[in-house]
Amino acid sequence: MQAHRSTIDEGHWTDQLAMLRQRWRTLVATFVGFLSLALVWNYRIPAVYRATARLVIGATAPANALADRSSPIEGYLLERRSFETELEVMRSEPVARRAAETLGWIDASTPAERIQAVVQEVKGALDVEHLRDTRIVLLHADAGAPERARDLCNAVADAYISYSQEQRDEGRRRSITWLTGELENQRDKLRRSEERLVDYLSTERLDFSGAEEAAPLSSEAADGTLRQEVTAAEVELAQLRRRYLDQHPKVIEARTRLESLRARFAQSQATREVDQRKLIQYRILKRDADLDQQMYEVLLKKLKQADLSAGIADFDLRVLEPAKRPTLAIEPRTGRNLTVALVLGLCAAIAAAYLVDTLDRSVGSAEEVARVLGLSTLGTISRFDARPRATSLVAEAPGALEGEMFRALRTNLRFSHVDLQRRAVLVTSTGPEEGKSTVLANLAVSLAQSGRRTVVIDTDLRRPTLHRMFALAKARGLADYLAGDADLDQALRPTHVEGLDALPCGTLPANPAELIESHRLGELVRLLRERYEYVLLDSPPAGGLVDASLLAGLVDGVLLVVEPRRFDWRVLRSTVRQLERSGARLYGVVLNKSPIDDPTAAYRYYSYGRETAGDAGPASTGSRPA
Repeated sequence: MQAHRSTIDEGHWTDQLAMLRQRWRTLVATFVGFLSLALVWNYRIPAVYRATARLVIGATAPANALADRSSPIEGYLLERRSFETELEVMRSEPVARRAAETLGWIDASTPAERIQAVVQEVKGALDVEHLRDTRIVLLHADAGAPERARDLCNAVADAYISYSQEQRDEGRRRSITWLTGELENQRDKLRRSEERLVDYLSTERLDFSGAEEAAPLSSEAADGTLRQEVTAAEVELAQLRRRYLDQHPKVIEARTRLESLRARFAQSQATREVDQRKLIQYRILKRDADLDQQMYEVLLKKLKQADLSAGIADFDLRVLEPAKRPTLAIEPRTGRNLTVALVLGLCAAIAAAYLVDTLDRSVGSAEEVARVLGLSTLGTISRFDARPRATSLVAEAPGALEGEMFRALRTNLRFSHVDLQRRAVLVTSTGPEEGKSTVLANLAVSLAQSGRRTVVIDTDLRRPTLHRMFALAKARGLADYLAGDADLDQALRPTHVEGLDALPCGTLPANPAELIESHRLGELVRLLRERYEYVLLDSPPAGGLVDASLLAGLVDGVLLVVEPRRFDWRVLRSTVRQLERSGARLYGVVLNKSPIDDPTAAYRYYSYGRETAGDAGPASTGSRPA
């Protein structure tokens, strides 16, 4: 923000409201513009209709005949994954292509690029919604026409059902084919296992019945008996050797019996080891044959189950409710869009108001005048409606709001220099068309109405206007007097307001600056101060012209007319400094053309005069006074 606003206390909410009220034009323009753009955007959105079909997806049986549910948790997870898979299949490209073919949108002669575009369009128009805790699925299809949305939704539902059924049938066929081939392989493997077992039994000439398989246990018991006999023979031989010599017949007999027992024991062990190896090999071959038999039986059972399931509907997939023709469009959502537009528009309007206020370097209120220029505001003149008026002298209307404003200005002007009985005041502005001449004329009327003899001098020798305001003939005037072509009595003229005389510009001079610098103008001001209580000079704008600075040295003080929000505060400050350098005494500022809804002005109090004046006649609320 500009420097002169750095000290403004904008923390209070009333200051914020005052700023927003002051920027109401920005608020309204931004809000209306944003809302208009939102309306245009909303009604340019193509209409979109949504058709909905309800489908039932039943319990999904395992797609593979070999699948099994070993636990409830595993079964639940498998079923859930299968259900989610079906939802993705419903949105898949094969289903979309089949639906497009059913509707006749594509055929065998359609180019591949067109087919792909149509399939993507169908996929983009679909949406799948699962109803919680049910097996019901909502299939949505969006389109620009209600009939197209309905046909597309039903076509996709039918295509999904037929595609799923074909895929399941194909899966069953593949399972049966695989099981059949595996069953044949297992049958051959079982036959070979049994043949190896029979060949082994024949080759080894074995007959492993239940008793024969128990024979190794009896052989082991016989070996134990022989081991005991060998031990007893060894003990007996040792005892005989302690009593007899080695050549004794009893010793020789005992040794012979011991050797015979050892030979029998060794032969028994060898025989038992051979029988054990044969039994182990037999059991290996028999186990292989048993495993092949069990696998064969399992495959045979699964094959029969697959054959049986092929003829039974183990999957409930059907259309519960076909799609109907939608009656209302889901897009554009006018209510929602307008609500969002209203909220965003209000936010944008407030943001724009704050932005404009931040970037604004102009002066618009008495507080800002005091902070920027260091001057007091003697009066605030409102901008009123533009109904036609017969004259710009609004201060003449009795009891009018405009007159009250100029009477307030008159009072403030009187108290700004109470030390002077007769006063000469210059009224100027920074730029043209700020209403300084109108302010001067109405101030003069108000002074005259208060009983003070007043004279107005049109020193704006470039664009004079006072003669039009007071309906005076454009004859001899100030320029003629300064040029020596007329005397004061010829140039000075009375107006229709009692106690108010006017000195118009007269003939437009070719050298206005030289005439203003002449000593005759200073003598004229001194002469008029002796005749009148107030001498009001209307000068050219002070910004860019030296006339106002020259005239400021001839008067007691200067009134600076400022139009709110027109000039940068630095331009106004430059004007004030220019006048101060010329030695002028600035009485204060008059804010002219101020908005009627300015919260800083007490217009509601002034409007009290309208009601009282209504008894005498219509109030004057016509064109703006500037």
